[in-house]
Amino acid sequence: MTDAQQTAEQTNNGFFINNGTFSGNLTTPDADKYDIRKLEPRGVTDPRDGTISTIWGGYVSARDIHIAAKDAALATEFKRTGQRPAELFQPESRDIPLYVTLRERAGAKGYSHIGSLWTSKGRFTVLARDLEGKTGLRFGGNVLHWKSPEALAAEKAAVAERPAAQTAKAAKRQPGGAA
Repeated sequence: MTDAQQTAEQTNNGFFINNGTFSGNLTTPDADKYDIRKLEPRGVTDPRDGTISTIWGGYVSARDIHIAAKDAALATEFKRTGQRPAELFQPESRDIPLYVTLRERAGAKGYSHIGSLWTSKGRFTVLARDLEGKTGLRFGGNVLHWKSPEALAAEKAAVAERPAAQTAKAAKRQPGGAA
């Protein structure tokens, strides 16, 4: 994937929630558009330490009728079996189809919430900022393809190897550098 393609993928997706109604929309990296009916806050207790935190959640529906039909089939199958694809979910996962969930978790580049969405086209990660009503929005952010922990670790390792490889190449190019 070229830099231009990566930039296009990053700018063609989005996540927007209006401040007054808490409804909004999102666009996946594949340019599929979804409406979010209403994002609602819920208080949840962490069973490990008893802390209470707020998560935001709401159902989504595809604007394209063909994608909506595939999503409906996914939701029906999940209701029937309760099974999640093992390649996308840990055994303890509680994700349900067509339900976006945001949890407060500070991240890089100013994101305050991270979330998950499962559709008929796969699983997505939502990175959002709490805009606190600025410009009429409660949340704004990006939607990315989900990556497994193994894939993320491999990417981090590849990024860590790049500077070492670049340093070695630069040393070879310089006079008096290592052969």
